[in-house]
Amino acid sequence: MKIESLKSITEQILQEAKESAEAILKDAQEYLNRKLEEQRQLGINKANEEARYLLKKAEAEAETDRLRKIAEAKIKANWIILSQKEQIINTVLSEVKKRLKILTKSKEYIFILEKLILEAGIILGGGELEVQLNAQDSTLPLDFNRMALNIGERTGVETKLRLSEEKIEVIGGAIVKAANGKFLMDNTFDDIINRQERNFRIKIAKFLFGHDE
Repeated sequence: MKIESLKSITEQILQEAKESAEAILKDAQEYLNRKLEEQRQLGINKANEEARYLLKKAEAEAETDRLRKIAEAKIKANWIILSQKEQIINTVLSEVKKRLKILTKSKEYIFILEKLILEAGIILGGGELEVQLNAQDSTLPLDFNRMALNIGERTGVETKLRLSEEKIEVIGGAIVKAANGKFLMDNTFDDIINRQERNFRIKIAKFLFGHDE
């Protein structure tokens, strides 16, 4: 074989090897590029998933915060309303006390006071009774003898009423005590209001607001 022919074959083999190597390198580069793109897309998808997750989480937190703020606002509003209603009811009760003070200076009051003393004496069952009044009421011309007879008739027990020297600090009304000091009936305006305060509050709330306090 001539040297020229051998050289030609060698060059052909080298050319084919070169082309084969280039093809392999090209395939490898393309494979690498595909893998890099897949990884890039995977990263994008993962990032999108994380972004969607974070967005949903943020939306959920925002909704929870919104609902919490609404609930807090409602609680605060209800508290303000209840507080205002309480102030109004207290104002009405204060006005009731003022009206009672005015009543104690009227002509009708002496009859009201005698009725309160009679009720207390009857509840205590008559007998030896002592009547405690405030300083102003102690000066009123109360008919203790007539009231004692009335209590005796209602209870069947002979009754005596006497005015106590001890004065009480009340708007009006009376405290009636048994002579032995064991029993008493507080029929003062102050105690009546205290005993009936819950009922008063309910009635005032129904009248003003259309429902119970």
